[in-house]
Amino acid sequence: MRLKQCLIGVAIVAGMAPAMAEPQLAIEPAAVPPAVASAAPAVVTPFAIAVAVPAVPAVPAKPSITLQAKADLAQQTLTVSERGRVIAIWKISSGVADHATPRGVFQPEWTAKMWYSHKYDNAPMPHAVFFKDGAAIHATQATGALGRAASHGCVRLAPANAETFYKLVQKHGLARTRISVFGAPQYQQTVAVRQDQRHQQRWAGDRAPSGAANRSAGYASASIFGGLSYQPAYAITRIR
Repeated sequence: MRLKQCLIGVAIVAGMAPAMAEPQLAIEPAAVPPAVASAAPAVVTPFAIAVAVPAVPAVPAKPSITLQAKADLAQQTLTVSERGRVIAIWKISSGVADHATPRGVFQPEWTAKMWYSHKYDNAPMPHAVFFKDGAAIHATQATGALGRAASHGCVRLAPANAETFYKLVQKHGLARTRISVFGAPQYQQTVAVRQDQRHQQRWAGDRAPSGAANRSAGYASASIFGGLSYQPAYAITRIR
């Protein structure tokens, strides 16, 4: 009886073996033919490329213009504006025909509280603001000539006005100052210029001309140097 039961159990196990193996065959992946595998497209993995971008240097902003001086040679005036507001209009003397004042728009190049012209016999140029090729805005003693062309190319001002403008330039700085020169002056005849030179003397401290002729003429032969002509101190007229 026991032997019969054992044989039946063996038969049952042997019959179940094929059925249990079939699921294992079903889950095996199908082999890929070599030809098909070689034709498969290649997969490219993207990658980041680091590119060094040179730094662009920052361009400094131009300083804003806060002080403007406009020399009108036709009207022989200098109009001074501070931050867009006109603060002064002064009479000037610009250059004569053969020593014309340079025209254009300029930034002051340098300044000197007292300068002596290297070109015109060390003539003094007080409160000078140089703007082009030695031409400057500066003081003059020849205030009687203000309002017409009479200099060697500089822009003359009455002493008090020249000092005021000089201090304004120091306050605002060269980079924030603009000088504009424009217009055509009305040139006078040489005779009129010579008459204006009579009875003038050099700036205080200069050596007076020598000789009897000069003494009797009252310095009638006094000359104009570096855009400056000279008059006695009592003849100064301050123009504001």
